[in-house]
Amino acid sequence: MKPLRHLLTASLLSLALATAACKEPDPYLFETHIEKIRDPAKRASGFTGLEELTKTVVTSPDNKARLDEFAAKVIPVLEEVWDSAPEQQEKMLIMLRDAARPEGYTIWNKALALDGSAEARKRSILALEGIRKAKATGSVDTLIEQLDKLIANPKNDQGAEEENGRVRMLICEALGKLRDKKAVPVLIKVLEQTRENQPSSVHRAAATALGEIGDPGQDNKVVDALLTVTFRVPDIATSKNVGVRAKQALVAIGDPAIPQVIEMMRGKHAEVQKLAAEASAEQEGLNQFVIAQTAASILGSMGSPKAVDALLEVYPTKDCVAAAPAAEKKPKPEDEAEEGSGEAIAFAQLRAVVANGLGFIGDAKAVDALCQCSLTSKNPGDMFEILNALGRIGGTKAVDCLVTAIGTAEYAADAVERDFKYEARWNSGRFAVLAASPDDVPKVKAAIAAVTDAKVKKEVEAWGPAIDMAEKCKTDKDCYLTTLRDGGADWFAREKAAFEIARLGEGDPAMALEIAKAYKVRNPDARITMAWLPAKMMRGSACPECAKALEGILDAEKLTTDAKFQAAVLMARDTIAKLDREDVPAAAPAAKK
Repeated sequence: MKPLRHLLTASLLSLALATAACKEPDPYLFETHIEKIRDPAKRASGFTGLEELTKTVVTSPDNKARLDEFAAKVIPVLEEVWDSAPEQQEKMLIMLRDAARPEGYTIWNKALALDGSAEARKRSILALEGIRKAKATGSVDTLIEQLDKLIANPKNDQGAEEENGRVRMLICEALGKLRDKKAVPVLIKVLEQTRENQPSSVHRAAATALGEIGDPGQDNKVVDALLTVTFRVPDIATSKNVGVRAKQALVAIGDPAIPQVIEMMRGKHAEVQKLAAEASAEQEGLNQFVIAQTAASILGSMGSPKAVDALLEVYPTKDCVAAAPAAEKKPKPEDEAEEGSGEAIAFAQLRAVVANGLGFIGDAKAVDALCQCSLTSKNPGDMFEILNALGRIGGTKAVDCLVTAIGTAEYAADAVERDFKYEARWNSGRFAVLAASPDDVPKVKAAIAAVTDAKVKKEVEAWGPAIDMAEKCKTDKDCYLTTLRDGGADWFAREKAAFEIARLGEGDPAMALEIAKAYKVRNPDARITMAWLPAKMMRGSACPECAKALEGILDAEKLTTDAKFQAAVLMARDTIAKLDREDVPAAAPAAKK
């Protein structure tokens, strides 16, 4: 038996050794594929296996340790074989992009070089996607160098319409995400290119990038470039055109840009005035009214009280004077605009834009001028914006003006359909409710109750739930929060709740975040409020979580957003630009009471 036992043991040992010898390398180890990649004869299968493993790692939860391993073990090998394996370069770039590790910059920098071939272009685009996703700061200098080359000689970035300028656009986008001030000069150079030399998509991307960097530049050259590109580069009329992108960039830069925007509004910005003169000579319609409206819109979106005095300077009030009784009516001076004339229309348009801006700034200093025109204008275009501005500013004086408008405001009979002659009255009711403090709510409620016109009476009933909530909650922030968080609650009650929370929680990022989350409200006007208030209540401090909440909703809805929400989307973009700032300290949470 003993020899048999020895024979059996020897056989089992041999079998074990044979099994071990035949065992395949572990496909879940990076080393398995690295070994093959280093062997030219096995390189193709090595890359196939590494590609599959990388996909698994990237899509796995809690994958930080494996991605660290990828950066430490795989990236050096990819760099090692890059030049000798051109047929595998696309796979390498896809893996690096998906892994999104900034250590990949050494390979991405090599892939950015263009030679006019389709293959090089594809490599460059994959590299740019990776740089942006990984925020690979090690690529900044190479990006600047490549963009400079393409500005001087754009032939390597041309093609069909949708492809023309794509590499330059992606480089600008990447530089914006990396937020390195070294990129400012080359991005200014991009804005200075003519439409013939560069598609407007590249101008747009450069403007956005300058806003993300947030640096006004030496001698405020960034601000000048953003102001002039608005008028110098023709673009399609959309919510994402060059002018809109430049405006959002100026909003992101903030207070340092204000003096030059005011200069432009006053007709004293030399380069813009030169462009206006050229446009006038060619009868292209660029005049000081258009320039002033553009500047006022920018200042309003900035939301800084520093701009209020300048806005009031250009706010047209000479035709906001109550008409004299018939027997005492005096002839108008020759230089005064007749109602309906081109100049009167231009004044009304400018008044509407300035009023809108003053409302978003929210400084009580503007109430007197706004109230004066609210009691005399019968133009729907500017009257709505004036009343809306009074509602945003709030305070007893604004409320009193709106209460008067509830009983007296009306549009010119030839300006609207008959049923909407008194639309300003029910709008005044809405804005008065928003403007009213708990102490002012009773007078607003009484003014609404005193309405006698049947159409107005029916419309103002919609403001009832908000009034009821205000009477119940008074100064109880948690009470308002209950309504704000309730997606099924009345939209106007939620809007009123947001106003009160902003007043009670000024400077509190937690409360600003609650309002940002309520941006999903399904009313266009209320959405503008939810987008506007977080930045207003943060008073220049950052709130990255607020920006993230708004960005998340915009991304989720980008394929389904109705056109009626476009104004709210633009307001949300302005707020994101203000709150998502790395160079502005986040506000400290408000002290608990």
